Amino acid sequence: MPQSAEAKIAIDQLHLTGAEPPHASDVPNAEPPPPAPSTLGQTPHEPTVRPWELELLISGALVFSMMQLPAQVDGWFQSLTPRLDAGWYTAAFMGWFYVKLALYALVGGFVLHLAVRGYWVGVIGLEAVFPHGIVWERMRAGPIFRQIARERTPSLQTLIDRADRVASMIFGAAFAVAMLFGYSLVIGGLVVGVVSLTRMAVPGSLQSSLAVDAVLLLLLSPVLAAGLVDRRMGDRLDPGGRAGRVIRRVGLAYNRVQASALFMPLLFTLTTNLRQRRRGLAVVMGVPVLFVAFFFVKDVLLGRGLLHADGYAYLPAQAGALAVQPGFYADQRGGEPDEPALPEIQSDMVRDPYVRLFIPYRPRRHNALIARRCPGVGRDAPQTGAGNAAVLRCLATLQPVTLNGRPLAPAFRFYTHPGTGFRGIVAYIPTAGLPRGENVLTVGPLAIPDPTRAETARPEPPYTIPFWL
Repeated sequence: MPQSAEAKIAIDQLHLTGAEPPHASDVPNAEPPPPAPSTLGQTPHEPTVRPWELELLISGALVFSMMQLPAQVDGWFQSLTPRLDAGWYTAAFMGWFYVKLALYALVGGFVLHLAVRGYWVGVIGLEAVFPHGIVWERMRAGPIFRQIARERTPSLQTLIDRADRVASMIFGAAFAVAMLFGYSLVIGGLVVGVVSLTRMAVPGSLQSSLAVDAVLLLLLSPVLAAGLVDRRMGDRLDPGGRAGRVIRRVGLAYNRVQASALFMPLLFTLTTNLRQRRRGLAVVMGVPVLFVAFFFVKDVLLGRGLLHADGYAYLPAQAGALAVQPGFYADQRGGEPDEPALPEIQSDMVRDPYVRLFIPYRPRRHNALIARRCPGVGRDAPQTGAGNAAVLRCLATLQPVTLNGRPLAPAFRFYTHPGTGFRGIVAYIPTAGLPRGENVLTVGPLAIPDPTRAETARPEPPYTIPFWL
């Protein structure tokens, strides 16, 4: 039965709106439909030379393999630093600082890269399903709003191009920033090594810190001065003159040191190819600063309890004598950063005939305090029996102990903690005769070795350790 023109138009519209079209052999003189455009390396917005598969593989492998490393580096730092004096603590802190920054750069950069690449893959898939993009005539909006959206909304291929460029820049920038921090670790390690070799000439934590700053300033001053003069007056200087030759020699020396820094070509490429020069400088300067700020917020402020992100408005962060702090008890410690410096007893509920009090030795304070307050105790004193007893008496005077408000003079012995390996002194305080219920043991705080800082510093309260029998 022949079809009317209206019925044929209705059938054609049905085909366009999702019904299965008739086969080419069923329609006389019909040409076969053109093949659907492929987005698998055959279109300009996805060049075959782009190593996006390797980018995704490397990003995924690095993210999932490095997620646990920051916590392991924290554990290494917390287990090592209580054993170190001021000089070696500076070296350990710099290693911890730069390694954490490099890990944050790699993990954060590649997580962001995976997110952008995921968006890129999603847009490619959407473009493959709907190659014609947005059908503006079907938008449920007025003509003015539809025209604004049509003018301001980029096409799918534009989004693919942008996401591809951004992902590639993030991939290279993550490596560049991580290598920048690694390079800083190497340079900083050399500086600390030089200072450590000459530390006997500048003893003391304050002098050691100043020595590190002085060496850094000594190394960087020629480069900074030559670069500033070259930038401001280089066009007017005679290259063969004395000033020109000095600047060239400083630049060559700095370039030799920098020759092995593989991150510099990446950074130069980013800063010189972005549309705006200020944007490139913002990337170079802003991204490392962002990771440094993240480190201090997460690992210093939040990690050490100096900043809290909770809703306990009426509960004090440091309750002092009215708190039961888990770090004082061996069976409750959870690996917090400040726990190695705290005195310790076995539990908050003591069922033993003795309370085992362990006071850790803190080299960054004890070494200077013993030298200043116990002048009769030399560094070779622990080699003799009388010297050992003198060291114990000195340590006992540095941190006096009281029990329920009464001063104690317990018999201290040298002790190495079996769980952590930290060294210090231990005393066994008998519980016979103590009242049932709450008892309070206090240990005096360890003073600041530097007298100038001690005078202006806020006095530290004693360690208050309640326990129950």
